[in-house]
Amino acid sequence: MSTEQSESAPAAITETKAAPAADTTRQATTQAATTQRVKNPKRVAAEKLVAKRSRLAREEQKKAAEAYYAEKQATAAKAAPKPAASTEGESPKSDGLFGLSTNQWIGIGGIGVSLGGLYYKREELLAMTNAALDKIRTPKPEPHPEPASVEPKPARDTRPRGLKKMI
Repeated sequence: MSTEQSESAPAAITETKAAPAADTTRQATTQAATTQRVKNPKRVAAEKLVAKRSRLAREEQKKAAEAYYAEKQATAAKAAPKPAASTEGESPKSDGLFGLSTNQWIGIGGIGVSLGGLYYKREELLAMTNAALDKIRTPKPEPHPEPASVEPKPARDTRPRGLKKMI
């Protein structure tokens, strides 16, 4: 050890003693790694081989897809388009008359029948409604007590009922 190093060493110790305990600027370990990671050459070669195979497989798949797409286009171009039927006055979504399906026509018919029934019975319904509203609007008269009946009530039938009592 030189004299300069020996003289600076006690000064560093006194500095650390004087420094506060919560000093976070100093680092206990070095920032640079002291050892270098050693890779296994067999594993590296195997990884390279796998990457090469997967890349080749992707390229083959892409070529097959492009060939399939080109073949599809060629067959579509060869097939002559069918002549369209005359569609004068007819919409492309037309299922039946006026573009309505059978179920929709049945629903419209049911609504029509119910409206026709209401129109036919309108007088009867109006009379029932007015009668119900008149009962609500007018106060109820007080019920009159019934006169006592002069006839005696008939006696209760005391004959036995059922099969067991008859035997």
